[in-house]
Amino acid sequence: STFEITVAFSPTVVVLGGAGKIGTAAATHLLRRVPEAEIILVGRRENGGKGATEEVLKSCPNGKISYTNVETVWRRSTKLVDIINNADCVIHTAGPYLDQDPIPLELAIESQRCKAYVDVSDPLPFLEKSLLLDLEAKASNTTALLAAGAFPGMSNVLAVEAASKLKGPVNDIRFNYFTAGLGGSGVLNLYITNLGFGEPMVQYEEGKLRFFKELSGLLLGRVDFFLPNNNNKDNELAKERVGSQTVFAWPFPEAATVAKVLKARGNTYAAMGTAPEIWNDMLGLLVNVVPRPWWQNKKFSKFMADFSEPLVLATDLFLKSTGTGERHAMRVDVTEINESDGGVSIVQAHDSFRQCVGQSCAEFAIDILLQKNSDDAGVYLPEQRYSDDTKRRHIIEKLTSTPGTFCYTGAVSLQEESSP
Repeated sequence: STFEITVAFSPTVVVLGGAGKIGTAAATHLLRRVPEAEIILVGRRENGGKGATEEVLKSCPNGKISYTNVETVWRRSTKLVDIINNADCVIHTAGPYLDQDPIPLELAIESQRCKAYVDVSDPLPFLEKSLLLDLEAKASNTTALLAAGAFPGMSNVLAVEAASKLKGPVNDIRFNYFTAGLGGSGVLNLYITNLGFGEPMVQYEEGKLRFFKELSGLLLGRVDFFLPNNNNKDNELAKERVGSQTVFAWPFPEAATVAKVLKARGNTYAAMGTAPEIWNDMLGLLVNVVPRPWWQNKKFSKFMADFSEPLVLATDLFLKSTGTGERHAMRVDVTEINESDGGVSIVQAHDSFRQCVGQSCAEFAIDILLQKNSDDAGVYLPEQRYSDDTKRRHIIEKLTSTPGTFCYTGAVSLQEESSP
């Protein structure tokens, strides 16, 4: 994979959650792409920045990077206001976002200087609160992109691209994801996954938005993370390195938000799987045994994440020793009303989930920072901002050419295939 270095461009970018695995991945990619950028990592712990800055500087030894701490990004404080007021862009990776208000977005909109905001949020209530700030963002000439990671994020854009190749109206949309272990994203990702087991699946059924309270965590079957009868080199790599994987339902918002934008008339779902296979079986068993309200309890979900951490980290080390590492893949399938015409599918795969999320987040931020049209101001989901063919294909080119990407099939027409 190759990527463009942008010169004569020196934004100041604040990365909230900057001491985390996703934050450092975003910062690293930003400095690789925009060497003159100044990066300010923001974390909770006063002494948490040494390891984070060293990690970024290892890849970007000449990078301008610093660290500062704030107690929380979910409450207005003089320090947080000052940090955002002195930035051109805010990248917010400090999840989980569940049950929170979009304080960093509000501060970015209120800032005289900051004109770009990107986050990797996924709970629908948080997205809905953020989208209500659209008029304020337009008035302040601020462009904000929500849910702008790998999935959701890139996956949303790929679904719109697949739909653009159909001959008729959209019927079904299927989002399937795979991440080996925690994908290098740290135990926080396990905590977020646990919280999701307590949330309802929000998706379309026969063209209508439905809430399924008992579906999250349900094992759905196996999915091919490659395309059939396709000899494309990238596709063959995905078949060899990822293959078929078990997936379980999880409340990703794109099953609802993308379906709304594309006016899906059939069914949608989003699902994910992990490796080794025993983790899927264990999670499926836990979801069946533990009452849903318990997963909604943050203390319980955090306890389960902390309790599992040693075993999960050992699993990640095992996966690394086998060469599987932090591997990630996604498959997006969009069908049309006339089933005889089949549908369009896209597969993307990367060596590292956390790098892919960070890189995607950084590419979305760079795309906003380089915009020259004030008409772009507002608060958007990826499927809204990139509905235009030219703009969408430009960002797809950037997202799918990042270091570590080993598969991007592009949009491929297929005969109708059954879902898991």
